[in-house]
Amino acid sequence: MIWLVLVLAVVVLIVVLMKRKESEKRDFFESKGIKANKPRFFLITMCKLLLGQMGILDMIQGLYYEHSSDEKFVGFWDGNTPILMLKDPDIVKRFAVKEHEHFQDRRDFLTEEIDPLFGNSLFVLKEQKWRDMRATLSPAFTGSKMRAMLDLMAEVGEHMVSYLHKEAKEKGPQTYEMRELCSRASNDVIATCAFGVKVDSFINKKNEVFCAAKELSNFNSASVIIKFIVFRFAPKLLSFFKINLTSIKDSNFIRSLITDAMKIREEKKIVRPDMIHLLMEARKGKLSYSEAEKDTAGFATVEESSVGWKKVNRDWSETEIVAQCFLFLIGGFDSVSANLSFTTYELAANPDVQQKLYEEVKKVHDQLNGQRLTYETLQKMKYLDMVVSEGLRLYPPTTIIERECNKNVTLDVKENFPFDFKKGYGIWIPIFCFHYDENLYPNPEKFDPERFNDDNKTSINASAYIPFGIGPRNCIASRFALMELKTVLYFLILNFNLEVTSKTQVPLKFGKSFGTLQAEKGIYVQLRPRE
Repeated sequence: MIWLVLVLAVVVLIVVLMKRKESEKRDFFESKGIKANKPRFFLITMCKLLLGQMGILDMIQGLYYEHSSDEKFVGFWDGNTPILMLKDPDIVKRFAVKEHEHFQDRRDFLTEEIDPLFGNSLFVLKEQKWRDMRATLSPAFTGSKMRAMLDLMAEVGEHMVSYLHKEAKEKGPQTYEMRELCSRASNDVIATCAFGVKVDSFINKKNEVFCAAKELSNFNSASVIIKFIVFRFAPKLLSFFKINLTSIKDSNFIRSLITDAMKIREEKKIVRPDMIHLLMEARKGKLSYSEAEKDTAGFATVEESSVGWKKVNRDWSETEIVAQCFLFLIGGFDSVSANLSFTTYELAANPDVQQKLYEEVKKVHDQLNGQRLTYETLQKMKYLDMVVSEGLRLYPPTTIIERECNKNVTLDVKENFPFDFKKGYGIWIPIFCFHYDENLYPNPEKFDPERFNDDNKTSINASAYIPFGIGPRNCIASRFALMELKTVLYFLILNFNLEVTSKTQVPLKFGKSFGTLQAEKGIYVQLRPRE
Protein backbone atom coordinates (compact mmCIF):
# COMPACT_ATOMS: atom_id res chain seq x y z
CA MET A 1 0.00 0.00 0.00
CA ILE A 2 2.85 2.39 0.84
CA TRP A 3 4.48 1.77 -2.53
CA LEU A 4 1.17 2.28 -4.33
CA VAL A 5 0.64 5.61 -2.58
CA LEU A 6 4.20 6.67 -3.38
CA VAL A 7 3.91 5.80 -7.05
CA LEU A 8 0.52 7.50 -7.43
CA ALA A 9 1.80 10.60 -5.63
CA VAL A 10 4.83 10.79 -7.90
CA VAL A 11 2.69 10.32 -11.02
CA VAL A 12 0.40 13.17 -9.99
CA LEU A 13 3.34 15.40 -9.12
CA ILE A 14 5.16 14.73 -12.40
CA VAL A 15 2.02 15.43 -14.43
CA VAL A 16 1.65 18.76 -12.65
CA LEU A 17 5.31 19.61 -13.22
CA MET A 18 5.06 18.75 -16.91
CA LYS A 19 2.10 21.00 -17.62
CA ARG A 20 4.31 23.80 -18.86
CA LYS A 21 3.99 23.86 -22.63
CA GLU A 22 6.74 22.35 -24.73
CA SER A 23 7.09 25.54 -26.73
CA GLU A 24 7.75 27.53 -23.54
CA LYS A 25 10.48 25.14 -22.47
CA ARG A 26 12.14 25.13 -25.85
CA ASP A 27 11.95 28.91 -26.02
CA PHE A 28 13.74 29.20 -22.67
CA PHE A 29 16.95 27.99 -24.32
CA GLU A 30 16.45 29.03 -27.94
CA SER A 31 15.71 32.63 -26.98
CA LYS A 32 19.23 32.63 -25.56
CA GLY A 33 20.76 31.12 -28.70
CA ILE A 34 21.09 27.60 -27.27
CA LYS A 35 19.84 24.54 -29.11
CA ALA A 36 17.30 22.67 -27.04
CA ASN A 37 16.45 19.00 -26.94
CA LYS A 38 12.84 18.09 -27.34
CA PRO A 39 11.15 18.18 -23.93
CA ARG A 40 10.59 14.64 -22.79
CA PHE A 41 7.55 13.63 -20.83
CA PHE A 42 9.38 12.29 -17.80
CA LEU A 43 6.52 10.00 -16.77
CA ILE A 44 7.02 8.04 -19.99
CA THR A 45 10.79 8.00 -19.56
CA MET A 46 10.57 6.76 -15.98
CA CYS A 47 8.08 4.05 -16.93
CA LYS A 48 10.48 2.85 -19.64
CA LEU A 49 13.30 2.76 -17.10
CA LEU A 50 11.18 0.75 -14.67
CA LEU A 51 10.05 -1.68 -17.38
CA GLY A 52 13.58 -2.16 -18.70
CA GLN A 53 12.72 -0.67 -22.10
CA MET A 54 15.28 2.10 -21.67
CA GLY A 55 18.52 2.53 -19.79
CA ILE A 56 20.30 5.63 -18.53
CA LEU A 57 22.78 5.18 -21.38
CA ASP A 58 19.99 5.40 -23.97
CA MET A 59 18.76 8.64 -22.45
CA ILE A 60 22.24 10.21 -22.34
CA GLN A 61 23.12 9.25 -25.91
CA GLY A 62 19.77 10.52 -27.14
CA LEU A 63 20.48 13.92 -25.63
CA TYR A 64 24.08 14.02 -26.88
CA TYR A 65 23.40 13.09 -30.49
CA GLU A 66 20.08 14.85 -31.10
CA HIS A 67 21.85 17.91 -32.47
CA SER A 68 24.93 18.38 -34.65
CA SER A 69 28.34 17.62 -33.17
CA ASP A 70 29.23 21.24 -33.91
CA GLU A 71 27.02 22.32 -31.01
CA LYS A 72 29.19 23.00 -27.95
CA PHE A 73 26.28 22.45 -25.58
CA VAL A 74 22.56 21.71 -25.65
CA GLY A 75 19.77 22.50 -23.24
CA PHE A 76 17.13 20.18 -21.86
CA TRP A 77 14.77 19.93 -18.92
CA ASP A 78 14.89 17.55 -15.99
CA GLY A 79 11.37 18.03 -14.71
CA ASN A 80 11.24 21.79 -14.17
CA THR A 81 15.00 22.21 -13.85
CA PRO A 82 16.95 23.54 -16.86
CA ILE A 83 20.15 21.62 -17.61
CA LEU A 84 23.03 22.33 -19.98
CA MET A 85 24.77 19.26 -21.39
CA LEU A 86 28.36 20.31 -22.17
CA LYS A 87 29.53 18.67 -25.40
CA ASP A 88 32.95 20.32 -25.71
CA PRO A 89 35.84 19.04 -23.52
CA ASP A 90 37.39 22.51 -23.24
CA ILE A 91 34.12 23.94 -21.94
CA VAL A 92 33.92 21.02 -19.51
CA LYS A 93 37.36 21.92 -18.17
CA ARG A 94 36.29 25.53 -17.68
CA PHE A 95 33.21 24.57 -15.67
CA ALA A 96 34.65 21.62 -13.72
CA VAL A 97 37.97 23.26 -12.86
CA LYS A 98 38.03 27.03 -13.36
CA GLU A 99 34.42 27.59 -12.30
CA HIS A 100 34.36 24.75 -9.78
CA GLU A 101 33.35 27.02 -6.91
CA HIS A 102 30.05 27.72 -8.71
CA PHE A 103 29.45 24.05 -9.60
CA GLN A 104 30.99 22.21 -6.68
CA ASP A 105 28.02 20.10 -5.64
CA ARG A 106 26.04 17.30 -7.16
CA ARG A 107 22.35 17.95 -7.55
CA ASP A 108 20.17 16.78 -4.68
CA PHE A 109 20.71 13.06 -4.39
CA LEU A 110 19.97 11.88 -0.87
CA THR A 111 20.08 13.52 2.53
CA GLU A 112 21.31 12.08 5.80
CA GLU A 113 17.76 12.30 7.14
CA ILE A 114 16.59 9.87 4.46
CA ASP A 115 19.66 7.61 4.50
CA PRO A 116 22.29 8.32 7.20
CA LEU A 117 25.08 6.39 5.51
CA PHE A 118 24.52 7.45 1.91
CA GLY A 119 23.65 10.96 3.00
CA ASN A 120 26.93 11.40 4.89
CA SER A 121 29.16 9.92 2.20
CA LEU A 122 31.64 12.01 0.26
CA PHE A 123 29.66 11.33 -2.91
CA VAL A 124 26.62 13.20 -1.61
CA LEU A 125 27.98 15.84 0.79
CA LYS A 126 27.71 19.50 -0.20
CA GLU A 127 29.33 22.87 0.36
CA GLN A 128 31.81 23.27 3.22
CA LYS A 129 31.07 19.86 4.73
CA TRP A 130 32.15 18.24 1.46
CA ARG A 131 35.32 20.35 1.33
CA ASP A 132 36.22 19.42 4.90
CA MET A 133 35.55 15.72 4.36
CA ARG A 134 37.54 15.72 1.10
CA ALA A 135 40.49 17.36 2.86
CA THR A 136 40.21 14.88 5.74
CA LEU A 137 40.17 11.83 3.47
CA SER A 138 42.61 12.86 0.72
CA PRO A 139 45.78 11.95 2.67
CA ALA A 140 44.42 8.41 3.06
CA PHE A 141 44.34 7.86 -0.71
CA THR A 142 47.85 8.90 -1.73
CA GLY A 143 50.22 6.51 -3.46
CA SER A 144 52.23 5.86 -0.32
CA LYS A 145 49.10 4.75 1.56
CA MET A 146 47.87 2.60 -1.33
CA ARG A 147 51.27 0.97 -1.65
CA ALA A 148 50.86 -0.61 1.76
CA MET A 149 47.65 -2.34 0.65
CA LEU A 150 49.05 -4.09 -2.43
CA ASP A 151 50.20 -7.07 -0.39
CA LEU A 152 46.62 -7.58 0.77
CA MET A 153 45.37 -7.41 -2.83
CA ALA A 154 48.04 -9.83 -4.03
CA GLU A 155 46.94 -12.30 -1.38
CA VAL A 156 43.39 -12.17 -2.78
CA GLY A 157 44.76 -12.64 -6.31
CA GLU A 158 46.72 -15.70 -5.27
CA HIS A 159 43.70 -17.19 -3.54
CA MET A 160 41.51 -16.55 -6.61
CA VAL A 161 44.02 -18.33 -8.85
CA SER A 162 44.23 -21.29 -6.45
CA TYR A 163 40.44 -21.67 -6.53
CA LEU A 164 40.26 -21.41 -10.34
CA HIS A 165 43.08 -23.90 -10.84
CA LYS A 166 41.35 -26.38 -8.55
CA GLU A 167 38.11 -25.98 -10.51
CA ALA A 168 39.93 -26.55 -13.81
CA LYS A 169 41.79 -29.59 -12.47
CA GLU A 170 38.57 -31.22 -11.28
CA LYS A 171 36.25 -30.26 -14.16
CA GLY A 172 38.44 -29.07 -17.02
CA PRO A 173 38.57 -25.47 -18.37
CA GLN A 174 35.57 -23.62 -16.98
CA THR A 175 33.42 -20.84 -18.46
CA TYR A 176 32.51 -18.14 -15.97
CA GLU A 177 30.13 -15.21 -16.00
CA MET A 178 32.89 -12.68 -15.40
CA ARG A 179 30.81 -10.01 -13.68
CA GLU A 180 29.95 -12.58 -11.01
CA LEU A 181 33.50 -13.88 -10.74
CA CYS A 182 35.09 -10.42 -10.63
CA SER A 183 32.59 -9.21 -8.04
CA ARG A 184 33.83 -11.97 -5.72
CA ALA A 185 37.43 -10.91 -6.21
CA SER A 186 36.45 -7.25 -5.64
CA ASN A 187 34.49 -8.15 -2.53
CA ASP A 188 37.44 -9.97 -1.01
CA VAL A 189 39.74 -7.03 -1.83
CA ILE A 190 37.34 -4.55 -0.22
CA ALA A 191 36.78 -6.80 2.80
CA THR A 192 40.48 -7.08 3.58
CA CYS A 193 41.61 -3.60 2.46
CA ALA A 194 38.69 -1.62 3.84
CA PHE A 195 37.23 -3.58 6.74
CA GLY A 196 40.20 -5.62 7.87
CA VAL A 197 38.39 -8.96 7.58
CA LYS A 198 39.19 -11.94 5.40
CA VAL A 199 36.27 -13.58 3.65
CA ASP A 200 36.37 -16.27 1.00
CA SER A 201 33.80 -15.33 -1.59
CA PHE A 202 34.96 -18.07 -3.98
CA ILE A 203 34.42 -20.95 -1.54
CA ASN A 204 31.85 -19.37 0.78
CA LYS A 205 29.70 -17.88 -1.95
CA LYS A 206 27.03 -16.52 0.38
CA ASN A 207 29.18 -14.94 3.06
CA GLU A 208 27.56 -11.96 4.78
CA VAL A 209 29.91 -9.30 3.40
CA PHE A 210 29.38 -10.42 -0.20
CA CYS A 211 25.61 -10.66 0.13
CA ALA A 212 25.38 -7.25 1.81
CA ALA A 213 27.64 -5.60 -0.79
CA LYS A 214 25.69 -7.14 -3.65
CA GLU A 215 22.38 -5.95 -2.24
CA LEU A 216 23.59 -2.45 -1.35
CA SER A 217 25.16 -1.86 -4.76
CA ASN A 218 22.15 -3.04 -6.76
CA PHE A 219 20.71 0.11 -8.31
CA ASN A 220 18.82 -1.66 -11.08
CA SER A 221 15.97 -3.12 -9.04
CA ALA A 222 12.53 -1.61 -9.58
CA SER A 223 12.21 -0.63 -5.90
CA VAL A 224 15.48 1.34 -5.93
CA ILE A 225 14.59 3.10 -9.20
CA ILE A 226 11.21 4.07 -7.74
CA LYS A 227 12.92 5.45 -4.64
CA PHE A 228 15.27 7.52 -6.80
CA ILE A 229 12.33 8.92 -8.74
CA VAL A 230 10.37 9.68 -5.58
CA PHE A 231 13.35 11.45 -4.04
CA ARG A 232 13.92 13.50 -7.19
CA PHE A 233 10.38 14.82 -7.24
CA ALA A 234 9.05 14.40 -3.70
CA PRO A 235 11.83 13.75 -1.15
CA LYS A 236 9.56 14.53 1.79
CA LEU A 237 7.50 11.44 1.00
CA LEU A 238 10.49 9.22 1.78
CA SER A 239 11.03 11.07 5.05
CA PHE A 240 7.35 10.84 5.95
CA PHE A 241 7.22 7.07 5.38
CA LYS A 242 10.75 6.66 6.85
CA ILE A 243 11.98 4.77 3.79
CA ASN A 244 15.71 4.26 3.28
CA LEU A 245 17.31 3.92 -0.14
CA THR A 246 19.38 0.99 1.07
CA SER A 247 18.44 -2.13 2.99
CA ILE A 248 18.39 -1.33 6.71
CA LYS A 249 19.44 -4.88 7.55
CA ASP A 250 22.49 -4.79 5.27
CA SER A 251 23.37 -1.21 6.23
CA ASN A 252 23.30 -2.13 9.92
CA PHE A 253 25.49 -5.17 9.25
CA ILE A 254 28.14 -3.07 7.51
CA ARG A 255 27.92 -0.41 10.22
CA SER A 256 28.49 -3.02 12.94
CA LEU A 257 31.34 -4.59 10.99
CA ILE A 258 33.15 -1.25 10.83
CA THR A 259 32.41 0.09 14.31
CA ASP A 260 33.31 -3.21 15.99
CA ALA A 261 36.64 -3.28 14.12
CA MET A 262 37.38 0.31 15.14
CA LYS A 263 36.61 -0.36 18.82
CA ILE A 264 38.73 -3.52 18.96
CA ARG A 265 41.66 -1.73 17.36
CA GLU A 266 41.38 1.19 19.73
CA GLU A 267 41.25 -1.08 22.75
CA LYS A 268 44.03 -3.46 21.68
CA LYS A 269 46.20 -0.91 19.84
CA ILE A 270 46.03 -2.98 16.64
CA VAL A 271 47.55 -1.44 13.51
CA ARG A 272 46.78 -2.95 10.11
CA PRO A 273 47.55 -1.32 6.72
CA ASP A 274 43.95 -0.91 5.60
CA MET A 275 41.30 1.73 5.11
CA ILE A 276 39.82 1.51 8.61
CA HIS A 277 43.22 2.33 10.09
CA LEU A 278 43.67 5.26 7.69
CA LEU A 279 40.22 6.65 8.44
CA MET A 280 40.82 6.34 12.18
CA GLU A 281 44.07 8.28 11.73
CA ALA A 282 42.36 10.84 9.49
CA ARG A 283 39.61 11.33 12.06
CA LYS A 284 42.28 12.17 14.64
CA GLY A 285 43.93 14.61 12.22
CA LYS A 286 47.12 12.55 12.07
CA LEU A 287 47.27 12.40 8.25
CA SER A 288 48.32 15.22 5.98
CA TYR A 289 48.73 15.69 2.25
CA SER A 290 51.97 16.85 0.66
CA GLU A 291 53.15 17.65 -2.85
CA ALA A 292 55.69 14.86 -2.51
CA GLU A 293 52.87 12.30 -2.58
CA LYS A 294 51.52 13.29 -6.00
CA ASP A 295 52.63 10.06 -7.66
CA THR A 296 50.72 8.20 -10.33
CA ALA A 297 49.15 4.76 -10.43
CA GLY A 298 48.79 4.97 -14.21
CA PHE A 299 47.57 7.21 -17.03
CA ALA A 300 44.01 7.33 -15.66
CA THR A 301 45.09 8.60 -12.20
CA VAL A 302 43.43 11.85 -11.20
CA GLU A 303 45.30 14.47 -9.20
CA GLU A 304 44.09 15.89 -5.93
CA SER A 305 43.33 19.62 -6.07
CA SER A 306 44.18 22.19 -3.43
CA VAL A 307 40.88 21.26 -1.73
CA GLY A 308 42.52 18.07 -0.47
CA TRP A 309 45.70 19.74 0.78
CA LYS A 310 44.12 21.84 3.50
CA LYS A 311 44.35 21.01 7.17
CA VAL A 312 40.95 20.47 8.76
CA ASN A 313 40.10 20.92 12.43
CA ARG A 314 36.74 19.24 12.68
CA ASP A 315 35.36 16.47 14.82
CA TRP A 316 33.73 13.81 12.71
CA SER A 317 31.05 11.58 14.18
CA GLU A 318 31.23 7.81 14.03
CA THR A 319 28.39 7.78 11.47
CA GLU A 320 30.22 10.25 9.24
CA ILE A 321 33.36 8.11 9.23
CA VAL A 322 31.44 4.84 8.78
CA ALA A 323 29.65 6.43 5.81
CA GLN A 324 32.96 6.73 3.94
CA CYS A 325 33.70 3.02 4.39
CA PHE A 326 30.16 2.32 3.26
CA LEU A 327 30.74 4.34 0.07
CA PHE A 328 34.07 2.60 -0.45
CA LEU A 329 32.32 -0.77 -0.31
CA ILE A 330 29.62 0.12 -2.84
CA GLY A 331 31.92 1.91 -5.27
CA GLY A 332 34.64 -0.71 -5.11
CA PHE A 333 32.33 -3.71 -5.31
CA ASP A 334 30.27 -2.66 -8.32
CA SER A 335 32.29 -0.29 -10.50
CA VAL A 336 35.62 -2.12 -10.29
CA SER A 337 34.10 -5.56 -10.88
CA ALA A 338 32.12 -4.17 -13.84
CA ASN A 339 35.22 -2.75 -15.53
CA LEU A 340 37.24 -5.88 -14.77
CA SER A 341 34.64 -8.11 -16.40
CA PHE A 342 34.38 -5.94 -19.52
CA THR A 343 38.17 -5.81 -19.86
CA THR A 344 38.49 -9.60 -19.58
CA TYR A 345 35.95 -9.87 -22.41
CA GLU A 346 38.05 -7.56 -24.59
CA LEU A 347 41.19 -9.57 -23.86
CA ALA A 348 39.40 -12.80 -24.79
CA ALA A 349 38.01 -11.23 -27.98
CA ASN A 350 41.43 -9.78 -28.90
CA PRO A 351 43.95 -12.61 -28.46
CA ASP A 352 46.78 -10.55 -29.98
CA VAL A 353 46.38 -7.97 -27.23
CA GLN A 354 46.13 -10.70 -24.61
CA GLN A 355 49.32 -12.35 -25.86
CA LYS A 356 51.26 -9.10 -25.71
CA LEU A 357 50.01 -8.48 -22.18
CA TYR A 358 50.89 -12.04 -21.15
CA GLU A 359 54.45 -11.62 -22.40
CA GLU A 360 54.89 -8.51 -20.26
CA VAL A 361 53.30 -10.11 -17.20
CA LYS A 362 55.32 -13.32 -17.58
CA LYS A 363 58.57 -11.36 -17.88
CA VAL A 364 57.82 -9.45 -14.68
CA HIS A 365 56.80 -12.66 -12.89
CA ASP A 366 60.08 -14.33 -13.83
CA GLN A 367 62.05 -11.31 -12.63
CA LEU A 368 60.30 -11.46 -9.24
CA ASN A 369 61.80 -14.94 -8.83
CA GLY A 370 59.17 -16.19 -6.41
CA GLN A 371 58.70 -12.91 -4.53
CA ARG A 372 55.24 -11.37 -4.20
CA LEU A 373 54.14 -8.62 -6.57
CA THR A 374 55.08 -5.11 -5.38
CA TYR A 375 53.58 -1.68 -6.02
CA GLU A 376 56.72 -0.49 -7.79
CA THR A 377 56.77 -3.53 -10.08
CA LEU A 378 53.09 -3.10 -10.91
CA GLN A 379 53.67 0.50 -12.02
CA LYS A 380 56.52 -0.50 -14.34
CA MET A 381 54.23 -2.58 -16.56
CA LYS A 382 53.49 -0.12 -19.35
CA TYR A 383 51.35 -2.37 -21.50
CA LEU A 384 49.20 -3.38 -18.53
CA ASP A 385 48.56 0.31 -17.91
CA MET A 386 47.65 0.78 -21.60
CA VAL A 387 45.17 -2.11 -21.42
CA VAL A 388 43.59 -0.80 -18.22
CA SER A 389 43.42 2.76 -19.62
CA GLU A 390 41.64 1.57 -22.75
CA GLY A 391 39.28 -0.57 -20.70
CA LEU A 392 38.34 2.49 -18.66
CA ARG A 393 37.74 4.47 -21.86
CA LEU A 394 35.34 1.91 -23.29
CA TYR A 395 33.71 1.05 -19.96
CA PRO A 396 33.92 4.04 -17.59
CA PRO A 397 32.71 3.50 -14.00
CA THR A 398 30.03 6.16 -14.50
CA THR A 399 28.39 7.43 -17.68
CA ILE A 400 27.52 10.98 -16.65
CA ILE A 401 28.57 13.68 -14.19
CA GLU A 402 26.04 16.21 -13.01
CA ARG A 403 26.64 19.39 -11.08
CA GLU A 404 24.36 22.04 -9.62
CA CYS A 405 24.84 25.80 -9.68
CA ASN A 406 25.07 26.97 -6.06
CA LYS A 407 24.38 30.68 -6.59
CA ASN A 408 23.13 33.08 -9.25
CA VAL A 409 25.98 33.89 -11.63
CA THR A 410 26.48 34.96 -15.24
CA LEU A 411 29.17 32.98 -17.05
CA ASP A 412 30.40 32.69 -20.62
CA VAL A 413 29.56 29.16 -21.71
CA LYS A 414 31.82 29.93 -24.65
CA GLU A 415 33.63 33.05 -25.81
CA ASN A 416 31.34 36.10 -25.81
CA PHE A 417 28.32 33.91 -25.04
CA PRO A 418 27.03 34.72 -21.54
CA PHE A 419 24.38 32.65 -19.81
CA ASP A 420 22.55 33.55 -16.62
CA PHE A 421 22.78 30.58 -14.29
CA LYS A 422 20.31 30.63 -11.42
CA LYS A 423 20.83 28.69 -8.22
CA GLY A 424 19.65 25.14 -8.84
CA TYR A 425 20.34 25.06 -12.58
CA GLY A 426 22.39 22.05 -13.58
CA ILE A 427 25.11 20.94 -15.98
CA TRP A 428 25.78 17.46 -17.34
CA ILE A 429 29.18 16.15 -18.44
CA PRO A 430 28.66 13.11 -20.71
CA ILE A 431 31.68 10.90 -19.93
CA PHE A 432 30.51 7.90 -21.95
CA CYS A 433 29.68 9.99 -25.02
CA PHE A 434 33.08 11.70 -24.95
CA HIS A 435 34.82 8.32 -24.75
CA TYR A 436 32.92 7.07 -27.80
CA ASP A 437 33.02 10.27 -29.87
CA GLU A 438 34.76 9.57 -33.19
CA ASN A 439 35.89 13.19 -33.33
CA LEU A 440 37.88 12.56 -30.16
CA TYR A 441 38.84 8.91 -30.64
CA PRO A 442 39.23 7.42 -34.16
CA ASN A 443 37.36 4.13 -34.50
CA PRO A 444 36.06 4.58 -30.93
CA GLU A 445 34.41 1.17 -30.52
CA LYS A 446 37.67 -0.69 -31.15
CA PHE A 447 39.61 -1.96 -28.13
CA ASP A 448 43.01 -0.48 -28.92
CA PRO A 449 45.48 -0.10 -26.02
CA GLU A 450 47.96 1.54 -28.41
CA ARG A 451 45.97 4.77 -28.02
CA PHE A 452 47.82 5.05 -24.72
CA ASN A 453 51.37 4.28 -25.78
CA ASP A 454 54.08 6.89 -25.18
CA ASP A 455 53.67 8.42 -28.64
CA ASN A 456 49.87 8.59 -28.74
CA LYS A 457 48.76 9.42 -25.22
CA THR A 458 50.13 12.96 -25.36
CA SER A 459 47.57 13.76 -28.08
CA ILE A 460 44.60 12.76 -25.91
CA ASN A 461 42.58 15.69 -24.61
CA ALA A 462 42.70 15.22 -20.83
CA SER A 463 39.21 16.73 -20.53
CA ALA A 464 37.85 14.11 -22.94
CA TYR A 465 39.29 11.16 -21.03
CA ILE A 466 37.68 11.28 -17.61
CA PRO A 467 36.85 7.77 -16.32
CA PHE A 468 37.34 9.01 -12.74
CA GLY A 469 35.77 12.43 -13.25
CA ILE A 470 37.32 15.85 -13.61
CA GLY A 471 38.10 18.77 -11.32
CA PRO A 472 38.31 18.87 -7.51
CA ARG A 473 35.32 16.55 -7.20
CA ASN A 474 36.96 13.68 -9.07
CA CYS A 475 37.09 10.13 -7.69
CA ILE A 476 39.22 10.18 -4.57
CA ALA A 477 40.01 6.45 -4.88
CA SER A 478 41.38 6.34 -8.44
CA ARG A 479 44.77 5.00 -7.26
CA PHE A 480 43.12 2.20 -5.30
CA ALA A 481 40.85 1.27 -8.22
CA LEU A 482 43.75 1.22 -10.70
CA MET A 483 45.86 -0.86 -8.35
CA GLU A 484 43.05 -3.39 -7.91
CA LEU A 485 42.31 -3.59 -11.64
CA LYS A 486 45.96 -4.20 -12.46
CA THR A 487 46.52 -6.71 -9.67
CA VAL A 488 43.55 -8.92 -10.56
CA LEU A 489 44.37 -8.78 -14.29
CA TYR A 490 48.00 -9.63 -13.53
CA PHE A 491 47.05 -12.85 -11.77
CA LEU A 492 44.38 -13.83 -14.30
CA ILE A 493 46.56 -13.32 -17.38
CA LEU A 494 49.63 -14.92 -15.78
CA ASN A 495 47.75 -18.13 -15.03
CA PHE A 496 44.96 -18.42 -17.61
CA ASN A 497 44.28 -17.99 -21.27
CA LEU A 498 41.02 -16.06 -21.66
CA GLU A 499 38.84 -17.43 -24.48
CA VAL A 500 35.45 -16.66 -26.01
CA THR A 501 32.95 -19.51 -26.18
CA SER A 502 29.59 -20.18 -27.77
CA LYS A 503 28.00 -18.46 -24.75
CA THR A 504 29.99 -15.26 -25.29
CA GLN A 505 28.05 -12.45 -26.94
CA VAL A 506 30.30 -11.08 -29.70
CA PRO A 507 30.12 -8.20 -30.24
CA LEU A 508 29.09 -7.42 -26.71
CA LYS A 509 26.01 -5.20 -26.28
CA PHE A 510 24.92 -3.08 -23.34
CA GLY A 511 21.79 -3.87 -21.39
CA LYS A 512 19.12 -1.41 -20.25
CA SER A 513 20.58 -0.57 -16.85
CA PHE A 514 19.87 2.24 -14.41
CA GLY A 515 23.26 2.20 -12.68
CA THR A 516 26.67 1.08 -13.93
CA LEU A 517 27.12 -0.41 -17.39
CA GLN A 518 25.67 -3.90 -17.77
CA ALA A 519 26.17 -6.49 -20.50
CA GLU A 520 22.94 -7.43 -22.27
CA LYS A 521 23.52 -11.19 -21.98
CA GLY A 522 26.25 -11.37 -19.36
CA ILE A 523 29.99 -11.71 -20.00
CA TYR A 524 30.98 -15.34 -20.45
CA VAL A 525 34.68 -16.16 -20.77
CA GLN A 526 36.47 -19.50 -20.59
CA LEU A 527 39.58 -19.67 -18.40
CA ARG A 528 42.06 -22.25 -19.71
CA PRO A 529 45.07 -22.82 -17.43
CA ARG A 530 48.38 -21.93 -19.07
CA GLU A 531 50.92 -24.72 -19.27
